[in-house]
Amino acid sequence: MTTELDRGTIQHRTIDGMSQLEYFVYIPESYRDDGKILYTIHGISRNAAEHVQGFAAQAERHGTVLIGPLFLKENFPRYQRLGTNVQQERADMAFDHILQDVHEWLGVSPAPMRLFGFSGGGQFLHRYAMFYPKRVARMALAAPGWYTFPDPDRKYPYGLKSTKDWPQLKFSLEKFLQIPTLVLVGEEDDLRDKDLNRDREIDSFQGLNRIERAERWINANRNLARSYDISADFHLETIPNASHAYESYMVHPPFAEQIFEFLFEDLPKKRPTRDTG
Repeated sequence: MTTELDRGTIQHRTIDGMSQLEYFVYIPESYRDDGKILYTIHGISRNAAEHVQGFAAQAERHGTVLIGPLFLKENFPRYQRLGTNVQQERADMAFDHILQDVHEWLGVSPAPMRLFGFSGGGQFLHRYAMFYPKRVARMALAAPGWYTFPDPDRKYPYGLKSTKDWPQLKFSLEKFLQIPTLVLVGEEDDLRDKDLNRDREIDSFQGLNRIERAERWINANRNLARSYDISADFHLETIPNASHAYESYMVHPPFAEQIFEFLFEDLPKKRPTRDTG
């Protein structure tokens, strides 16, 4: 089916009948119609097209389709938390509609996903994985501002306890803890800038900046995994000379390749096709 689609160009797609659901897609010339897809989730700047553009070279090298959902502010102001409450516009459900469209359009079967999220996108991604761990094969988070901790005694979205806005929450932590997860934070992303959530509760148990919060979240997941006798695969790495700006990550030469290598390292490597003409 993808042979009829444009390859090598970034396309903007709106889901029929749902104008508020949009995404950007890049189908590389090297794609082999095998359903190899990377989903990249933007931060609060909502630069979905820039995400897709930034990974295009690696997509060609690895034969991977790129999908960049766009969560418009007017429809999904708190997409990072999956939504304002369980009854209003839910970013997780919108994402599921996008997934369905991708599968139908490309003619591929649903499979556990490989996902990257930056800043607010990293927040959305790890919460989505907590809600739906069976749908996620591997994930990479870059510079989330704060996290949902695997703590049943803290109210969502700080922890996993149900609230009036989010009643009857159910999580499969054992499944979530088995998802290989890479967290990346810029070595200069230790400032309390205007975009950082400086809520007192978050400061007190997560830390005062993105580096501290990443360390504590990873340790919390590792400790919980040990209590379940699970070998957790959570890693934290810092990116040299990177601040909180998306561009400061992407100009670091190994960054985009590092994301691809981690997300697809469990799949067999494919040799590029040879021109026999």
